[in-house]
Amino acid sequence: PTLVYWATCNLAQPIRYALECAGVDFVDVRVHWGPAEPTAAEGMHTPGYKGMWKERKVELAKTQLFPNVPYFMEQHPTLGDVHLVQSTAILRFIGRKKPSLMGGTLAHMCDMVLDQAIDLDWAMMDVQYDDWASATRWCTEKLPDMLARWDRLLGEKKFMVSDDLTIADLKAYECFRKIKLMEADPAVATSTFASFPRLCGFVERVESEEAIKRYMSSPQYIARPLNTAHAQWK
Repeated sequence: PTLVYWATCNLAQPIRYALECAGVDFVDVRVHWGPAEPTAAEGMHTPGYKGMWKERKVELAKTQLFPNVPYFMEQHPTLGDVHLVQSTAILRFIGRKKPSLMGGTLAHMCDMVLDQAIDLDWAMMDVQYDDWASATRWCTEKLPDMLARWDRLLGEKKFMVSDDLTIADLKAYECFRKIKLMEADPAVATSTFASFPRLCGFVERVESEEAIKRYMSSPQYIARPLNTAHAQWK
């Protein structure tokens, strides 16, 4: 199996976690975005920005309907050649390799929690990419209500769906990891996440999972950058 994404965490990081938790030996291809100096036009970058991927995308379009990153390829024993895009589709495909990662009889909750975590991630990315000046206000005014809902969902369970780790937990964990990094930035300097001890415990439990602990201590693990070069905060 091969996973292809930018040389960042962002959308691919939960997929990497899931592959490790499912015990899949995979090739992690990380594409660099190339020259990224801003030009006079607001929001634009040098012509070579993401050039390698744009060239490869043209080639992929000949064999794939929706060429995009992340994309995942596998020679499956029964399905044959599998080519997938869309981060959640990839996550679910990997989760099915180890049924407990899909929530078992609570698969419907796993699906909902995963989609909710995606909403949280996009809300963060709006700030990180386009409005970093508002990060402190976002962490103090908007984040408390968001985290309170996650805290209520978690309750006294080990993880968000049940006491078993799921792909939804891996996505939620990565969101919380990003929040902690945001708040630790001197330009933000807030402590909203720390005021939710049950969520802090959730983060610790995910990081103590053997597969995650092993991966995070390996040379393959990257903690930063979270985003590509055109983000205001990486």
